[in-house]
Amino acid sequence: MNVDASNPRSVPRNPVPGPHNCQVDTGSPALPCLLDRPGALLTSSGRAAILLGLESLALSPDQRVLVPSYHCPTMVSPVLTLGHRLGFYPIAADGRPSLDWLEQHAPADTRVLCVAHFFGLPLDLRDLRAWCQRRGVLMLEDCAHAMFGQGEGGAVGALGDVVIASLPKFFAAQNGGLLLVKQPARPVAPLEPVGLKGQLKATLDDLEISACYGQLGLRRVWAAPLLALKRMLRGGGRATPTSAAPQPARFDPAGDYARIDVKLCHRAPTRAATRAALLTSRGRVIARRQQHYRAMATALANRPGMRPLFPALAEHSAPYVFPLWVDDPDPAYQALRALGVPVSRWDWLWPGVPDLAGDQGKIWSHHVLQLHCHQDMSDQDRNWVIDALLTYRRS
Repeated sequence: MNVDASNPRSVPRNPVPGPHNCQVDTGSPALPCLLDRPGALLTSSGRAAILLGLESLALSPDQRVLVPSYHCPTMVSPVLTLGHRLGFYPIAADGRPSLDWLEQHAPADTRVLCVAHFFGLPLDLRDLRAWCQRRGVLMLEDCAHAMFGQGEGGAVGALGDVVIASLPKFFAAQNGGLLLVKQPARPVAPLEPVGLKGQLKATLDDLEISACYGQLGLRRVWAAPLLALKRMLRGGGRATPTSAAPQPARFDPAGDYARIDVKLCHRAPTRAATRAALLTSRGRVIARRQQHYRAMATALANRPGMRPLFPALAEHSAPYVFPLWVDDPDPAYQALRALGVPVSRWDWLWPGVPDLAGDQGKIWSHHVLQLHCHQDMSDQDRNWVIDALLTYRRS
């Protein structure tokens, strides 16, 4: 199969809403899920969960939050929005925080250590937990990439004082996050419900996405006139899937991507997002992601100019993305996005991330592409993504 650059393929970047999400596969694997944890609070987004979690700790302004050098800006902006001091720490080749660096260089005012399970691959955080306890530091366990899973240190989210997650990364939800706080110094206030207009918009948006990818099912009987009315009010034609827009060359910390709407952070998720998270058949989510990851790892091994960052997928994990190291990533990234390949990259680090000895974070931000491998990609979609990568390397 060859990839035609003049005819991008419509591969969904995220899980697609529709009744297929509720189909039960009794032969699929089961893994611990954060949704089952007692006290789990659903929020409007993952970044909202971080902000609410930090608020619940009642930190003073002179206390510092350390985040990994490899990060999404949405991990950083809640810290600065609340007026806390910010610091960065290096990560090792396995994605774990550098314990040696923390032992020797962690600032004395550090109060919170944010640790992330990158790509949905569970980390063993027991030694980090022990370090936090010795230093009187609280652990914020960022499970935005790891709604499911269990590693040698236990289930994801088991060791954090604060645990956060993101619904859209694993379910057909357009918004939503999850927050767990073990011993809040300040209780999280009740979240403001979404109004009728917002609920209706979320439902119509879901239906529109379902229609774009042929997943309306029997709902098309009553959804079609609603979508026609929405198109008429919008003044446009039928919505069609589009490829990702080109990224600006530079990251703007004051831009929309990093900006925090504090009022929105204190709002509940929509009912559509909540239903998507709670009613989805989890076995299908886990099984399909594992299948895609392993197929990509096999197909992209021993290829010139690229390599799987973590070729072996742990049995008890449900990956968010497939991390691929690319030697010359800049032209590849833009070319793949233009083709419609569902790929992301964390090249937008927050300004001021230092160069730290032995750090893999800044290296990953340049060289590692995150290939989406969610459950609503078909085998044909996945094979097309693989072929797009191989065709690009041959060109």
